Amino acid sequence: MARKLAVVAIGGNSLIKDKDHITVPDQYRAAGETCHHIAEMIAQGWDVAIGHGNGPQVGFILRRSEIAAKVAGMHEVPLDSCGADTQG
Repeated sequence: MARKLAVVAIGGNSLIKDKDHITVPDQYRAAGETCHHIAEMIAQGWDVAIGHGNGPQVGFILRRSEIAAKVAGMHEVPLDSCGADTQG
């Protein structure tokens, strides 16, 4: 029997339900809901490949860096480092 393969793309915007739910805990809950659905697919016999985006999250980190530089004179974080920060 041939295996079923699903490619699941999780965009960074999919972790932000609306403008009132943008905090890290909100995004964590959204990720948990997504993981629940993926786990159901696996339980049904699907092989799953997962890709993810991080655009809004990188933007939040970059903006905090810019504010910290203006307000507290701290160094700005380069964009590539902001991206790496979102990836663990």
